[in-house]
Amino acid sequence: MRGAILVLALTALGCGAAAQTPPPQAQRLAVGDLVDVSVFQAPELATEARLDMTGSLTMPVAGTVRLAGDTAPEAEQALAARLRANYLIAPEVHVLVREFSPLPVTVLGAVKNPGVYSARSYPDLTGMLAAAGGIGVGAGERVLLTSTAGTTTRTRAVELSRVERGADSAPIELHSGDVVRVVPAATVYVGGDVVKPGAYALPASGLTLLEAITLAGGVVRDGAADHTRIVHSDELGRATVTWVNARRVMQGRADDPELAPFDLIYVPHSVGRATVFRGLETALNVSTTIFTGVIIFH
Repeated sequence: MRGAILVLALTALGCGAAAQTPPPQAQRLAVGDLVDVSVFQAPELATEARLDMTGSLTMPVAGTVRLAGDTAPEAEQALAARLRANYLIAPEVHVLVREFSPLPVTVLGAVKNPGVYSARSYPDLTGMLAAAGGIGVGAGERVLLTSTAGTTTRTRAVELSRVERGADSAPIELHSGDVVRVVPAATVYVGGDVVKPGAYALPASGLTLLEAITLAGGVVRDGAADHTRIVHSDELGRATVTWVNARRVMQGRADDPELAPFDLIYVPHSVGRATVFRGLETALNVSTTIFTGVIIFH
């Protein structure tokens, strides 16, 4: 259902990658746009420059004028007003956008086509997710939106149900440099020396270390269960590692810790145990060979 809704939104916005010239609703000036400004009968005022990080343009006589958010005709009016204030009579200003900046937004997580897309063509969250092919299999209930302004980075969570409502809720605007991450449904991963390593769903009732190892078929004979690690990553990818003696847990001699969403349980390989088992296997094979040989020669 989610995929269908967002694919319909994508169809409405226009499929495919962002074009060189964005759609009309996205053609307002933005940071990084390259503009060519000319003034009739005043060639010395001609200016070609990109809007700076404040969305402003600096040109002779006019000084610094903020143009971000204006259409080209509105920018012409703003520059003409500044020139008139600086003693030019009836200036005729023409603004040509030589190049629209891409306004890149990175889309990650449980979407069908993760990648970098342009906020110019997809200026809100619903359109951006549609551009990424819609919500993928295994998506959870939230979208994390990370924005950076200067040295400040802010992350906020948006309920996926709000995105799906589309026109029924106010659009969530995106800006250059934003990172959109569709958080996957809660799972835990069991890896290392277990029978069936892989990802396992984390039910609403929760999951313990022992239950997760059981789902993975148990520890193989070479596994060093007493040196098991639980790697916990929060939604922003920051990781912490906890060492657990899973052997004692499996024997009922230690507490069975509860797992958190996206935990990784890793059972390392025991070189010593593997060597002992390989030695036993070798001895057994040699004994069998000798015994078979005795029978053959007799």
